[in-house]
Amino acid sequence: MPGARILVVEDEPLIRMIAVEALQDAGFGVAEAASAAEAMAHLVGDDLRFDAAIIDIGLPDRPGDMLAEDIRAVRPDLPIVIASGRGDAQLANRFSADPQVRILGKPYHNEALSEALAALGVRSAPRD
Repeated sequence: MPGARILVVEDEPLIRMIAVEALQDAGFGVAEAASAAEAMAHLVGDDLRFDAAIIDIGLPDRPGDMLAEDIRAVRPDLPIVIASGRGDAQLANRFSADPQVRILGKPYHNEALSEALAALGVRSAPRD
């Protein structure tokens, strides 16, 4: 049985590659996007069903927090992890009423990413 399917939205190729590999190693299915536009194309145009999204705050075409709001318009139930390398207090306050959003400081460890997803009820496939 496959694990949850995660959309990773990160414009830095190396960071995206590390996140994707860590998630795949943990048993998740993963799709990638390098911009907000590409992420929205996946979410509204693909036949794929995503169980969560991990969004970098600093995307080239739209801030990650704005992308999170765009996602809410089409997928109000989708768990979202927003990864930010800047102060998290204002961002956390902005999304404090949304139980399906977690803020994760960057740089983050793979365990922290898995813990943020688990806190949102998103689990990987069981290992044999």
